[in-house]
Amino acid sequence: MGNHEAIVITGVGAVTPVGMTAESTWQALLQGVSGARRIKAFDPSEHACQIGCEVDDIEHLTLHPAPGGRATRLLLPAVEDALHEARLSMEGLIKAERRIGICIGTTMGEISPYEEVMNGRLPGSPGGPGIIAEHMTDYFGFGGSCWTITNACAAGNLAIARAMDELMAGRADVMVAAGVDAMSWVAFTGFSSLRAMTPDLCRPFDADRRGLMLGEGAGAIILERESNARRRGARPLARLMGYGLSSDAHHITQPDPGAEGSIRAMERAIEMAGIDKGAIGYVSAHGTGTQANDRMESVALRSVFKDSIITSSIKGHIGHTLGAASAIEAVVCVKALASGWLPPTINMRRQDPDCRVRVIANEPLAMHTSYIMSNAYAFGGVNSSIIIGRAETEAGNELQQQPREEEAC
Repeated sequence: MGNHEAIVITGVGAVTPVGMTAESTWQALLQGVSGARRIKAFDPSEHACQIGCEVDDIEHLTLHPAPGGRATRLLLPAVEDALHEARLSMEGLIKAERRIGICIGTTMGEISPYEEVMNGRLPGSPGGPGIIAEHMTDYFGFGGSCWTITNACAAGNLAIARAMDELMAGRADVMVAAGVDAMSWVAFTGFSSLRAMTPDLCRPFDADRRGLMLGEGAGAIILERESNARRRGARPLARLMGYGLSSDAHHITQPDPGAEGSIRAMERAIEMAGIDKGAIGYVSAHGTGTQANDRMESVALRSVFKDSIITSSIKGHIGHTLGAASAIEAVVCVKALASGWLPPTINMRRQDPDCRVRVIANEPLAMHTSYIMSNAYAFGGVNSSIIIGRAETEAGNELQQQPREEEAC
C-alpha cells in the first residue's frame, strides 16, 4: 500500500438468504446450503423463472423497531453486528460520532415504497437509493461523511473503495462500508425481460448453466486506520490492501468478451496493494451463472494469473444480491482468510470447458492464503476488484501459519 497507513477491517456483518449473521452465513456456505425457493415477496407466476433467494422473518432481526423499508431492515442488523464485533458500542459511537462515516452500495435502493405506489397504495416510508444511508446515520448517530453508491452490481466494491479513500485522506477515523438490496418486482421483471434468469438453479461456471438467480441481503464491514484500531483496543480481522476500478463501456448489459476492463481492474488492485500477484491464493468470482459473464471472467483470470488461481462463486447459495453482492463477498473473504477454508461453487455438475479456471466445486477447500481478490462487475462495463489480506500481529507476523497442503472437505 505504498506509504499509506494500513487500513484494517475490525468488524463484519451479514444478512443473507442462508444466514442471519456473518458467521451463520459462512457456515451455511461451507455446508453447501442453498436459499433457492419460489418467490414469496410477490406473485412470480407471470415469469418463466419463479424462484429466487429471499431472507425470512426480517422483522425480528433487531431488538428495536427498524426505520424505513425492506432494504433498510435488511442492512441495519448487518451494521449492528459489524459495529459490535469492532467494539463500537452505541455509547462509543455518540462520543466519536463526528469521525465515523458510512458508504452504502445499492442497485435498487429502497424500492418498496415505489412498488407500493405502482400498486395503488400509499407508501409506508420514503424511497430511493439515498434514504438507506440517511436511516443508518440517524439510527446510529454517525456524524461523518455519508455516501451512497449506485453502480449496480459492483456497488458493494465501489462503496468499500470510497470508504478506503475517506480513511486514507484523513476525513474519517472509522468508515462503515456496506451493500444492500431487497428482492423487488422491478428488479425481477427487469432481469426476466433480459432473459438472464435461470429457470432452475444457478450454476456458475457449469457447462449447462442457464442464467442468474436473484437474491437479497446485506453485508457490512468496519474499516479504520490501523493506528486508530490499536488505540481503541480493537482486533484487526483482516487488511484492505487496495482496489482497482475501470469502465470499458463495451455494452449496456453485455460484458466485453475480451475482458480488457476486468483485467485492468485486477491489475490496478494488485498495483495498489503493492504485492506480487502470485501471493493471491484465491479469487472470489463475480460468477453470476450467465454464459457471457462467466466466460469473460474466466478470460480475465487466465490473463492475469495464468493457470495458478483458484476461484469460486457463492451466487449458487444466495443468488445475485445486486448491490449487496460484493459487500457480502468481502465479508466471506474475511472469514476465509481467518479460517483457512475456501467456499465452494455449488450446483456444479460439469465445468464449462470454455471456463478454463480452477473452480472449487461443491465442497469447500481447506487452504490458508495470505491474500484474496474479490471481483464485481456491473452493467455498462463497470469493473471492480478489491484485495483483502490476512491480519498481522504487533510484530508483523501473520496470525496463522500457512500450511503447505490443500485438501477438500
